[in-house]
Amino acid sequence: MAAVTVNSNAAMSAAQAVGEFLQSPDDLIKVAAFRKKLEKEKASIDTRLKSGVKDQLDATREGLRKLFSTRTHIQSIKDEMQVVDSLCSDPKNSISTFDQISRVSIYG
Repeated sequence: MAAVTVNSNAAMSAAQAVGEFLQSPDDLIKVAAFRKKLEKEKASIDTRLKSGVKDQLDATREGLRKLFSTRTHIQSIKDEMQVVDSLCSDPKNSISTFDQISRVSIYG
């Protein structure tokens, strides 16, 4: 519904602009110049829109690149933390003299 209202308002604004421009029969001579002016304005707006869209796409691509890079780094850190956790989880498996150390610490 809002799009219909916007289109309706735009059509009314365009009609008002043309109506203000063409107030007498002699103004019909100016139609070609008026058309050329409107085409220049349209070209300018199109150029700005294309530039804006390109900037947004570039920013989106950069954001996605950073997200993928971050995901890779997080996965790497997760893998390294799992290795550390497995090494620290049971010292009996990694220290060959653990039994001796354990007895000394109990009786020491």
